[in-house]
Amino acid sequence: MINKVAIVTGGTGALGRTIAENLSEKGIKVYIPALSLEEFNSVFDHSGKEESSDFKLRKIFSFVCNASDENSVREFIENVIVLEKGKIDYLINTVGGISPPENIIDMKTESLNKMTDLNFKSAFYFSRGVLKTMKENSYGRIVSIGAIAGLETSPGRFSYSFSKAGVINLMNTISEEMKEFNIRCNTVIPGIIDTPANREWGSEEDIKKWVKPENIAKIIYGLLSDEYSQVRSSLIKVYGAL
Repeated sequence: MINKVAIVTGGTGALGRTIAENLSEKGIKVYIPALSLEEFNSVFDHSGKEESSDFKLRKIFSFVCNASDENSVREFIENVIVLEKGKIDYLINTVGGISPPENIIDMKTESLNKMTDLNFKSAFYFSRGVLKTMKENSYGRIVSIGAIAGLETSPGRFSYSFSKAGVINLMNTISEEMKEFNIRCNTVIPGIIDTPANREWGSEEDIKKWVKPENIAKIIYGLLSDEYSQVRSSLIKVYGAL
């Protein structure tokens, strides 16, 4: 997998950053869409920090991109294709968010649009955008982050649940449509992830049960590898100790 090329959306977030760093440590070149280069540098630029004895040169790069904007995503992917001479091997979709609880009777259309844009359309735009290149190369791996709410009825969370269910269906559909071109897709369904944002409201006992970003990163790396070449259209449930 050395010298493979990956795109990690949401790479400046707690989970995306862990995934990007894990892939880079394995020799994979990673491109991350960021709303600004300042945001990207604040996460990945360690030049001002003390160098450790185990310092490794990481191949992590970025272009400015709004993952919810179709034209911005198209431009981002075109830039990667040009730089990598028509090569994109992996796509990991981690962009996402959740809205406050809201019953359908009180739901504003803006809430549904926001969740659809952030959770589903971002994954759709990037997945659709890389497929032509993957098809031409007869090789591609796409992994998206789903949610338990995408599998179960979640009162008060319809907009979030609907958008994540769309991501799961998107992965399964691409897997079926593109299986003859050695392109496979899978969805990782995590429980509550141990991130700084979640730690703000979780108790010490809660946190012990949560899923570590490092564990999700390892699972995704495995799904990208040839060891799991026959695993496609799968839902990998990583619920922690809930």
